[in-house]
Amino acid sequence: MARSVFEGIKILDMGTAMTVPLALKWMADHGAIVIKIESHVSIDLARMGGPHYELVVGPDRAGWQMCADASKYSMTLNLHKPGAREVVKRLLTEWRPHIMAESFRPGVMKEWGLDYQSVRELRPDIIYWSTCLEGQYGPHSQRLGYGTVSTNLAGVSHLTGWPDRGPAGQFLAYADTPACGTGLLALVAALLRQKKMGKGVYIDQAQYEANLYVLAGTLMEYLVNGRVVGRSGNRLPYAAPHGVYPCMGDDRWVAIAVFTDEEWESFCHVIGAPEWTKDPKFATFLARKSNEDELDRLVGEWTKNYAAEEVETMMQANGVAANVVETNKDIYEDPQLKHYGHFRELSHPEVGTVRSEIPTFKLPKCPDTHFRAPLLGEHNHYVLAEILGMSDDEIADLYADRAITTEADLPGASQ
Repeated sequence: MARSVFEGIKILDMGTAMTVPLALKWMADHGAIVIKIESHVSIDLARMGGPHYELVVGPDRAGWQMCADASKYSMTLNLHKPGAREVVKRLLTEWRPHIMAESFRPGVMKEWGLDYQSVRELRPDIIYWSTCLEGQYGPHSQRLGYGTVSTNLAGVSHLTGWPDRGPAGQFLAYADTPACGTGLLALVAALLRQKKMGKGVYIDQAQYEANLYVLAGTLMEYLVNGRVVGRSGNRLPYAAPHGVYPCMGDDRWVAIAVFTDEEWESFCHVIGAPEWTKDPKFATFLARKSNEDELDRLVGEWTKNYAAEEVETMMQANGVAANVVETNKDIYEDPQLKHYGHFRELSHPEVGTVRSEIPTFKLPKCPDTHFRAPLLGEHNHYVLAEILGMSDDEIADLYADRAITTEADLPGASQ
């Protein structure tokens, strides 16, 4: 039977929210054994940030957590307790993970004696990934912030919106996504080095820096031309028409992008070559850019007579890039995603059947190992008793000291 690509790789996941959990979820989906260390006392944002099933808030009902922590094991520790930190150290020496990852504020892991220098004494060849807003060192290293802050810090929000309005911002913590991808690349490279040379490595990732790669064009614009790029709505400097246009129905839209004169001719053919398309002010690309407000208005007057799916089909059939602006409902019903089986139905003990996203990338000769996300602390006994071989008395002492957290430690729970 074919092996999963990360089979045999052991990982301690001490990350929160999106960046670390999602990158390690991709590895867990492909065979890595990932133990997530979390807490009932300070609950992961992914568990409490929602959306929650049936609008009932609870740490085991969050849709985002069911995605970010799929294929992992959950262990709940109160790392402010020495006994909890000793459990982590025993995992390092006895279970011997290849990777340890964390996303705490710089300095926290050192306070707990679990920073890279301390951990490498226990596991010399460990790959240790630290990721935070602006890195572990430097004048701004102590700045706090999640992906929504990083999105603004990296200049993404400055580019998002209309020229005559302020920054629009993004719906989600967009900045976490580049950090996930670059973090995963760094881990894979480190694993190859570890296998070849038997050496570990410390990966200090500033999510701020990871986001700058997405904006390479705007950075070069300033470096080369001294121009500060501003907001331009849905427009690009090298395409026209280029935008999102209204269609039939309630809040239905289609995106259309025309880059070349050949595509413009095809676009005109699709819309029936009305008289206005022959006007000299639309005859060339530069002319279309000079009259883009009017061009967008005329395109919208045509698209509003059709369903978004019709416009997409007609344009695509004639070599013009166009796609429906899909809602979350559209995505679940998308035939292409259905073809790839992107959503997998899994049984969940808290909410029943859930739809979980399968691994983001497929490796045809390497089967995935995707399974449902864990309940909070679901695998405490498995990790302590079966992996570490601790006795019932040892485990009971940890519970008594509240080094292992339980539902009694949930915020607002009666003591």
